Amino acid sequence: MMADLTAGGLPVPSLGTAIAKNDKTLWKLSHPRAADAAAEQQPWTFSGKPGKRGSIALASCLVLGCRASRSSRPVAKRPAISSVTPVPAELPKQETTESSSSSSSSSSSSAVPLPPSPGCWCTIAGVPVLRPPLTAKPRAVVHFIGGAFFGAIPQWTYRTFLAELSKRGVWIVATPLPTSFDHLHLSSAAAQAFESAYSVLLKSGNLSDTLPVYGVGHSMGALLSALIACKPEGLPAEYLERLKGQALVCYNSQTLSGAVPGWRQLWAREDLRPAFRNLAEILEAADQSGAPDAVAALVDIAVPLAQAAGLQGAAAALGDGSRVGEIRPLVQQLAPLLKDLASGVDDFAPVGSELCNRLTADYPKDLPVKLVKFAGDPFDSTSRLEALLSGRAGGAKVELVELKGFHISANFNEPLDLVDGTDALGRAALGSDAPMDAALLRASSELISLVEAVDGLLPDHVDDAPHVAGSERARLQFNGLIADDFRHPLDRRQTQALERIPGLSAAVRQVVSIAELALYQDNISSSVLVGKKQYPQLHAMLKRACTILAIPEDRRPEIYVRQNPIPNAYTLGVQGKRPFIVVHTALLKLFTDAEIEATIAHELGHLKCEHGVWLSAANILLLGAAALPLPARVLQPLLERLQEELGAWQRAAELSCDRAALLVTQDPWVALSVLVKLSGGSSESSREQIEAFLDQAARYDEARSRESPLEAMLRSTLGSGRLRTHPMPVLRAREMRRWADSEQFWTLLRDQGTSLAEEQQELIPVEDAISVVGVSSTR
Repeated sequence: MMADLTAGGLPVPSLGTAIAKNDKTLWKLSHPRAADAAAEQQPWTFSGKPGKRGSIALASCLVLGCRASRSSRPVAKRPAISSVTPVPAELPKQETTESSSSSSSSSSSSAVPLPPSPGCWCTIAGVPVLRPPLTAKPRAVVHFIGGAFFGAIPQWTYRTFLAELSKRGVWIVATPLPTSFDHLHLSSAAAQAFESAYSVLLKSGNLSDTLPVYGVGHSMGALLSALIACKPEGLPAEYLERLKGQALVCYNSQTLSGAVPGWRQLWAREDLRPAFRNLAEILEAADQSGAPDAVAALVDIAVPLAQAAGLQGAAAALGDGSRVGEIRPLVQQLAPLLKDLASGVDDFAPVGSELCNRLTADYPKDLPVKLVKFAGDPFDSTSRLEALLSGRAGGAKVELVELKGFHISANFNEPLDLVDGTDALGRAALGSDAPMDAALLRASSELISLVEAVDGLLPDHVDDAPHVAGSERARLQFNGLIADDFRHPLDRRQTQALERIPGLSAAVRQVVSIAELALYQDNISSSVLVGKKQYPQLHAMLKRACTILAIPEDRRPEIYVRQNPIPNAYTLGVQGKRPFIVVHTALLKLFTDAEIEATIAHELGHLKCEHGVWLSAANILLLGAAALPLPARVLQPLLERLQEELGAWQRAAELSCDRAALLVTQDPWVALSVLVKLSGGSSESSREQIEAFLDQAARYDEARSRESPLEAMLRSTLGSGRLRTHPMPVLRAREMRRWADSEQFWTLLRDQGTSLAEEQQELIPVEDAISVVGVSSTR
């Protein structure tokens, strides 16, 4: 469920401060003195239900992809689902937003909506808004309009496309629109809805007016975007003043008879009009009868049942009952359409020559436009639009890009595996491909190509964007954090696979307990134990990281520094004794203090996730069966199989621990820098070098998407002889970046984060003033 940050409806906290409902978290933002005034007002609700954390996205999918909250958390009664109609019967009036803002601010002159959380969808003035994550400096604002039917809930039906665009520093304002035959009405409604949300963001100080605004539309949305530029009746004058360009994807201006097979023969028949009217009345009655609430209740029941059955992916896809209200507009648009059919409407307006004449006469000559089409798209009318716009005398250049893909490539949202909740990109990092992964990666590659094409229209940077030198935000700790809050689904899957092998767990525990003690004795006798007197800075890092990850005092490990020219660190947990971490001296020389703390946090992730026995087995047995004495070589085939299973588990476990490192550093560039340096990067890894390293993952995906079955078999054969204990570095870095930009990560910071104690606090530098808003926190 998205957070509703509408100016009207509920009282809003003062600028810079908000209190999560039924949560003790107080968000101190850019104006800490506003905290007292905000505390007197009604708190805001974020994603999810009161009293428990809401759905948070693990991966994108059409209506799938959010993780259900843990059933062990207290659950408050969910209120009845309210209808949220994307566009009302009358065009939305901008004064409504202004009046509601003024009424809500009557108690405080600075009362404004809560800043949207980075990387998380929220609703502002009835419009879904996605703020870019803090890994990207804001560059532009995109007003997005989706295609027919799908455009009613763009935050779900275009979720991956919009999220990928947002990760590049783009604010997304996605106006939801029901399908209608009156395109002029829809275009004006879209512009007014954008202005309502945009003005709220500006007045609140959460968005800078120096960021340029661009329009992006897909299919019918591309047509509506083009009509907006032609100044339809009711268009706010400010809209065109802000608009700096448009990207029109899969522009579709076909008539109904051309777009819908059998339109004249079936849908436009007069004898069917009474049936259409009756069906519309049935749909409206069902919508008002409480059926959505019943469906939501069934979803709430189905989620714990799916979890109990081991269908983690299905539970994540269902989310919770609140999602029914979010996708409800998709169904609500059907009744008005059927009524239009019953009244004799038989085509769009404007269409044909009327549409062409309007575009030729009224489309701004100086407005840059980028047209994107897919090869072989049967619904595409981009070539016709290019001819119209290119004929503008003295007009701005029209750029046409043709990509591989289909008309609905922009709607690609990969569904999670119903059993374990994994996705193709995550499985690629481990090299454990599923049968359909090649096709999924190909579709994902086509989507990224579309994102890059649209991104090419936007400016690389904004010179006059607000900048505050020395801006910082507080580091947070997570009280009550458990491993399942951040565990990677592949880790869960591989652990369950090991535990299903009969007798293996008990046998491994017995063997490992002997070897662990020898290793512990070796470390304590030949390494330096970190403490207040020896390596005090490492001791402080360990203490702070344990506090952030909610690791209690009695479970905190010891750290040993060992002389070794290879930069490395590892963890062992001796049964009956305190676990310990070993750090090589070469790592201390190569890494900065922040990177060393990220490494310690990564090792703590093993302890937090209780990798214990399996991790020790991997670190001991993966040394190789060749080291066994000759009589024991008969066990080599069995040990090789165990090596393979433990190697697959360890690669998955490393992904969970990378997430632990992110939770401690809370600065993705620090955690990513560790991977780059270990992979051969320079001792001074810059952000540009890290981004170039991440770009290699896209090149890998592109190569994978083009390989034939024979080439795939050869790749698998070449890799089968090498035992890998860690994921491929480039794909591992990509997986870390994906989580750093995800709703799950930022929702975890927002919902569970509280400031560290002053003696442990270490502020994190940020690039600009906007980045500070919505992140810092205090008790």
